[in-house]
Amino acid sequence: MKTEREVCCSCGYVIRDRYVVKVSDRLWHAHCLRCTVCHMVLDRQPTCYIRGESIYCRTDYVRQFGAKCAKCCRTIHASDWVRRARDQVYHLACFACDACKRQLSTGEEFALHENRVLCKLHYFESLDGGNGSNDENADHDQQQKAKTKRVRTTFTEEQLQVLQANFNLDSNPDGQDLERIAQITGLSKRVTQVWFQNSRARQKKYLNNQVKKAHASALANVSSATSCPGCGMIYCLCPSLHIHIGQVA
Repeated sequence: MKTEREVCCSCGYVIRDRYVVKVSDRLWHAHCLRCTVCHMVLDRQPTCYIRGESIYCRTDYVRQFGAKCAKCCRTIHASDWVRRARDQVYHLACFACDACKRQLSTGEEFALHENRVLCKLHYFESLDGGNGSNDENADHDQQQKAKTKRVRTTFTEEQLQVLQANFNLDSNPDGQDLERIAQITGLSKRVTQVWFQNSRARQKKYLNNQVKKAHASALANVSSATSCPGCGMIYCLCPSLHIHIGQVA
């Protein structure tokens, strides 16, 4: 409630309104409490932020002063999956070796070398390279091997849980769903698409094996029921069988 001679911290005029807005023991007119960046009125917002003499809405405060990924420098939101290395924070997809571009998994050894994230293998290679080598042919061979070596994608347990849950809902998602799943897991759309293709192939192979086992089991039951006790053949030509059939007829 308003008291006598209350002055707005924004415009400097006496507040003659019935109600005042109070934030951190400072008073404003309701229409004067605005975000410094987007100028949105904040009197009916659940939160606002003060830094120095400036006032921010939640969105602009997080954009300017929130945690940012050490790799891509984009804002890290509360719903994002992150990796922490010392005092730096990374998006899940950004936490990859700078040399081979392979995403690092939980529990895997890595190194921060000159503000670069390196897997264990390339960290030791960088140390060996620092000692200096005059063998140009060896360096050329290593570069060729690095180019031709296939980079395998590794998935974390969290990523596999998300992928499997979406596969159970729809084993063949469209492009929009693939982009959504890729954004949630921090993987690229291409990697996500390949994972679904491989999973469908494994599922098809499993179902085919189950059908073959069922057919084999049915054939075994038929064979045991119609085979001759004398010769073991399904279509028996034993004389005794013909005699037996003749007597029954």
